[in-house]
Amino acid sequence: MDLILPHRADADARAQIDGLGERTLQAFDTRTLAFLTDFSTRLLQDHALRSAPELVALGYWFRPAAVEVLRQRHARLAASGVLRPRGVVFHVAPANVDAVFVYSWFLSLLCGNRNIVRISRRDNAHRATLLQLLADTLAAHPHIAACNAVLAYERDDAISAELSARCGLRVVWGGNETVAHFRRIPLPPLATELVFPDRQSWALLDAASLINADDDTISRLASAFHNDAFWFSQQACSSPRAVVWIGATTQVAQAKNRFWQAVREELARRGETPDASELANRLVAAHRAAAAGDVKPHGSLSDWPLRLDADTFTPELRGGHCGYGLFYEITRAHLGDTRDLFVAADQTVAYFGFERAALTDWVQTLPDRAVDRVVPIGDALRFGDCWDGHDLLMAFSRHVVIA
Repeated sequence: MDLILPHRADADARAQIDGLGERTLQAFDTRTLAFLTDFSTRLLQDHALRSAPELVALGYWFRPAAVEVLRQRHARLAASGVLRPRGVVFHVAPANVDAVFVYSWFLSLLCGNRNIVRISRRDNAHRATLLQLLADTLAAHPHIAACNAVLAYERDDAISAELSARCGLRVVWGGNETVAHFRRIPLPPLATELVFPDRQSWALLDAASLINADDDTISRLASAFHNDAFWFSQQACSSPRAVVWIGATTQVAQAKNRFWQAVREELARRGETPDASELANRLVAAHRAAAAGDVKPHGSLSDWPLRLDADTFTPELRGGHCGYGLFYEITRAHLGDTRDLFVAADQTVAYFGFERAALTDWVQTLPDRAVDRVVPIGDALRFGDCWDGHDLLMAFSRHVVIA
């Protein structure tokens, strides 16, 4: 078990963890606010991270004005009593999205918790820069540094059990297998657990609205769709993997041509091209999809994006989806005809061309657990303090009622 953060002269992970019990913080503690202000400032001024828009977004998310909005909402949630910290929170971070562990950690920190964060050993240049920036910021805020431990270790149930035994809340970000594995590791009787398993997401487009939009709107839409679908190579849980079109058959055909042409132009404008391994993954997924059901490709199987027409998003198509610019396209005449498409694993629907009132009515017709977020295209990857149907400010707090 390696201590990644904060940097200590002895690099003693267990000493850092043992010391968490000696420290306390209040919700929205002034020391936490100073630390987050410093972190946000450093990140937004770091030239090496400007090419990583998801990390720039992280810096904006924790700037003082944004944190003040969270503080005010936290105060409203506590109107009938007091929101106390849960104590020590153990976060198991995902390997595929570098920024998620920071959102989880810092929201918990804002709620007054001390934190143990397990991160992957997987490395890249942006993550290394982010970790160094975090180390420098923690060094300037020793009390906050003493309240947190960021660790890396290979799968080891003995270590996971030891850390779980120390926590009041365990937060598991990862696939279904990771969630199932950690659920076999016991927690203290009064501890609770928050899990974020495999999820899948959609784009929802109204054909008539797209046809009637002006060219500038279509260009902005293509750019926004790129951000949702092509960041993280379409691997994030909120990255759309299927596109459902609403409208008459002739309208949908016209809208598809206009939309995908704009997406291809956006990819060219950004100078992005797929690599050979991504092409190979798409080809394998397309052949498996053809074997599993009735799908029809648009154009060549070497196209990028690769589009496959389907009547529904079956479990076989979902399980075989590889990301990397592969999209299943499904058409329905009316929004109300889509209910059968959605299942409990569906998280985000990113839309274009629909009024909020219509979406509100539609969501209430969906299966019980299906869909936790309905956002405009371009906001699918934008993290929120309500995620997967959980209010994280409440989840990271213990509500003490005062009558």
